[in-house]
Amino acid sequence: MSDNILDKLEKQEKELRFESVSFSLLHEIGESILKRAREMGGSVYVMIRVAGDVVYASAMDGTTGNNVQWARRKANTSELAGKSSMHDGLINKARGRQLSERGLSYLDYTEEGGSFPIILTSGVVIGSITVSGMKSEEDHQMIADVLSAFLDKEIPTIL
Repeated sequence: MSDNILDKLEKQEKELRFESVSFSLLHEIGESILKRAREMGGSVYVMIRVAGDVVYASAMDGTTGNNVQWARRKANTSELAGKSSMHDGLINKARGRQLSERGLSYLDYTEEGGSFPIILTSGVVIGSITVSGMKSEEDHQMIADVLSAFLDKEIPTIL
């Protein structure tokens, strides 16, 4: 694992913060992620949660219930850690730490990328934006790219 990737993930999480959030904004973000997935030739399930409640969900043709379960696990990880599921997973892999050592079950959490926390400028995490269906890194970067466009922020890419 490269420290450079961790630096990029930290930069993304620092830059991609919201002054305020509305359900209509989150819906627009979800639709933009689907559009980007189509442009990339992918098939994804997108789920956005606020305070643990799903406020947006959409599945493209080619996804299955398995994608829904992966999204739930990724979102749980991101919301618990307060950082992207990829960032949390890479930190724990570098430390040689398993989910079970943290008191977490693989049935409810994962070390894979694809969920990005919804962070307010105050630093408070209020939910997550999650994608499941492509490679872990692609799921993650798709969210980051869409948020970058919505928030008009320059971020590094991990791809």
